[in-house]
This record gives sequence, C-alpha cells and structure tokens, in this order.
Amino acid sequence: MWKKALSTLLFALSLGLAQRTLEVWIMPNSAQPAEDFKALVAPFERANNVQVKVTVLDWGVAWTRITAAATSGVGPDITQLGTTWVGAISAMGVLEPLDDVLQALGGQGAYLPAVWNTTRLAGSPRATALPWFSELRAFYYRTDALRAAGINPSQMFADWQSFEAGLARLTASTFTDPETKQRLAPFCTPGKNSWDVLHNAAPWIWGAGGEVVRQVQGRWQSALNTPESLQGLFFFLSLAQKGYVPAESLEKNTAQIEADFQAGKCAVFASGPWMIQRAQVPEAQGGFAERVAARNLGVAPYPIGPRGRYTFFGGSNLALFSFSKNKELAKELLKYLGSPEAQVTYARMSGLLPALRTAWNAPEIHGNPLMRVFVQTAQFGRTYPSLAGWGGVENLAVQHLGMAWDLVAQKRLTQEALKDLMDKASAAINSALR
Repeated sequence: MWKKALSTLLFALSLGLAQRTLEVWIMPNSAQPAEDFKALVAPFERANNVQVKVTVLDWGVAWTRITAAATSGVGPDITQLGTTWVGAISAMGVLEPLDDVLQALGGQGAYLPAVWNTTRLAGSPRATALPWFSELRAFYYRTDALRAAGINPSQMFADWQSFEAGLARLTASTFTDPETKQRLAPFCTPGKNSWDVLHNAAPWIWGAGGEVVRQVQGRWQSALNTPESLQGLFFFLSLAQKGYVPAESLEKNTAQIEADFQAGKCAVFASGPWMIQRAQVPEAQGGFAERVAARNLGVAPYPIGPRGRYTFFGGSNLALFSFSKNKELAKELLKYLGSPEAQVTYARMSGLLPALRTAWNAPEIHGNPLMRVFVQTAQFGRTYPSLAGWGGVENLAVQHLGMAWDLVAQKRLTQEALKDLMDKASAAINSALR
C-alpha cells in the first residue's frame, strides 16, 4: 500500500518539476528581436520553471500567419498584434478574454484612453488584448539648423501657421551640414511608397476636426471627404507642393527618410521614439551616434491645428488564443510582460514607449528630456476605431492617399482634385464597410 502511495507522490512531484512550455509569436520590435525577448522573459522562466519559445514573424507575413492560426486552431499560446489588428482578430472569436489580466495591472486608469481603446473590438464589453508598447509620432528637428535660421522651436511647432513659417525660414537659410557640406531640406516626409501613408496624414486630418471614419446613425462610414478632413489633408499635402519637401523624398519610404535625417539631409521630419535610442547607438550597431544629427537632436509635438493637437498612436498588444492549453500560465506571463518593470526593460531594448503609464516614471524615460516630449505628446494621441473590417478600410485609404501624393508630385494638387479623390475613397470605403 505504501509503495502505491509513494509511487503516486513521486508521479505528482514529477509533474510539478517538469518544465512547462509556452509559445509566443512576436514581430521584429528591436535590433535582435529573439535574443532581446528571451532576455526579457528569462526571470519569468526561472521563477516559474517554464520555457518560453519565441518565434519572430516578419511584419510582411505576420497577418497571414496569425489569421491562419486563428482559423486552424493551431498556433502559439500568445501572439503580438498590431493595435489596428485587434478588432479583426477579436471578431473571429478566437481570443481569450483578458479583463482579469488588465485588472491585475491597474485596469482602465493605468492606460491612456487611446491605448485602452485598443484592448477590444469596438463596442465590446470584453477585453481581448493587453497593451504592450506604444508607437506614436512627434517631430524631430536639427537644433543647429533651426538656431542658424533664427527659429525658436517652441514657436515653430506651436500651430500650423507657425510651422509653415518656420519651414519658409529654413528654406531661406544658408545653413549647411558640417559633414555633408550640403544645405538641409526644410522638411522630409515620404509620399505614397511607405506603409504608413495614413498614419502620416491622420494627425493633420484630426487637427482640422476631421476623421478617417465616423459613426452616423449607428453605422460606420468614411469621413475622408468632409470639409474638415479635406482641410487637414490639403494643408499637409500642399507643404510638399509648395517646395518645402524635396521631390525625391516623395519617392521614398519611411526608413529611407529616417536615413536621410541621420545623414544630415533634412532639418525636420516626423518619426517615433526609437530614433532617440538610435542616436545613442554606433552606426555599426544600426544607430547614428557618430553623426552630427545625433548631437543636434530636438523633439517637438505636432503643431496645433484649427481644432486641436493630435498625433497618431499605434503600437502593439499581446493576445491569448482561446485554443491554448496553458491559459492560466500564459496569463501569468502576460501579467509579467505588462508590468512596469518588464515594460521599461523592453522599452530600453526597442526604443519604444511603454503602454503602461506608471512605466513612464522610470529614469530611462522621465530622466531623458527627449523622451519626456514623447510622454507629453502621448497626451494628444489618437487611435483608429477597433473595427473588424479596419484592414480593408485602411488599404482603401492608403490607395487613394497615394493618388493624392501623385497629384503633388505632378504639381496638380488642388482642393477640387483632392475632394474628387476623397469622394471616390469614401465611396469605396463605405461599400467595404457595408
């Protein structure tokens, strides 16, 4: 009898001592995504006798892989989701509710409203995603170029009119980059050949009081052709047509524009907080610390438009598939990854802003004057509505905004031509939403 009891006890102990496994899919969020994530979760693995297997999905294939897992029921326990993907994957009914996880991390008050809105399908009472990190935009500028042109940054980035006036002064300036010996372009921004065409336009649309989509009598429909949206779009696009943006910039993507700024070709451009980290990293490791631009780096929020100051607020969340066989353990990992300590550590690795507000008090963020500007800018952040069909809406918006950039490149942008394009965009978007 005692032998059977001992055998049962040893079996139970062996189950307790056996190492469990969790599988996580992420995207390349840092210079060494797999290695950085493994270092991030190492304390959790040791404390819980668990192995976390990480697979890095390139952004170009991530959507296909994640939807295939959702459809087949074969995939990881936890997956990273771009914030604009949460609505679509949630609508498939394959994500585990995470309200208990979010409550353990402080609930709604622990996040900005723009971040909290990305935790679920629009209108749903259940949260299905945990905010992980935030991607938001602000303006970078060359402090030496603005100083040479006699520009006060706080004045230039105060409102739209002051912003354009500052670009005019930079155009007239004779300042040259000490390395390249070339004059800097006033403003560099990509045209249609970049994945974030809509993200670049959204702050200007919102600043004029416009929307990408809006609810009318309980139904979502396009708002790109409203007078407010057209006003914001036309102001932004016309900056390029007026010559403040070099023509070659409009043929480049976001990564190429970032490289141009690092190389001393641009005085002003918009990007995310990762540029601050790269300014401290040598070129051999993917940064630009040796460049003059890194030693003369300033950050400012988007200027105030006629109806307010806004910036695009994106980033990524983490979601738990309902087919996971380790849900409770996976939730503990989510609580760990969502904690202030883990979020600060990952922000240090990736250069991105933590999603949890209390993490902003960390010395790496609060003690860095450039990162503090991003924290300030986050207060003006806005997200797109978390709709099941947002992917189709965004694709159509990007397509038609690309046509608007073609008008700019051809010097044919007019208010009438822009309205005609956005009318067509709205018709296509409304059809997709129906």
